[in-house]
Amino acid sequence: MAHSMERNVQQTRFAIADLQKRIAVLEATREDLERQIRKLNDSVPEDEVDPNAQREGYVAYGSYAQSVIARKENLRRSLGDIGVQTSDLAADLRVAMDALDSFERIRARRLAAKAEAETQRRAG
Repeated sequence: MAHSMERNVQQTRFAIADLQKRIAVLEATREDLERQIRKLNDSVPEDEVDPNAQREGYVAYGSYAQSVIARKENLRRSLGDIGVQTSDLAADLRVAMDALDSFERIRARRLAAKAEAETQRRAG
């Protein structure tokens, strides 16, 4: 039974580490996408541009702006997806942390009971 408990603790710790890594990857991706959106906003700050629009120094600015706007929209959708995934993983992480806490409390109670039994055996 103790072996089973140890295996559960190890599996839960592994799951926690995996979830933390996945959340970190999502956070890094989120930061990168936000950086990309900022760069695109510097290039085309508008959210709508006529495809035939002209801008000094740009050839076919309207077409370029349309593609940048579409890219920003795609990045924003991706950010939304990342937010949902991060939220789901954070919920899973909370569950795993609670499970680990429960396992560790059970283990502490067992060790305390074992120590008390040993103390009584020595005293008795």
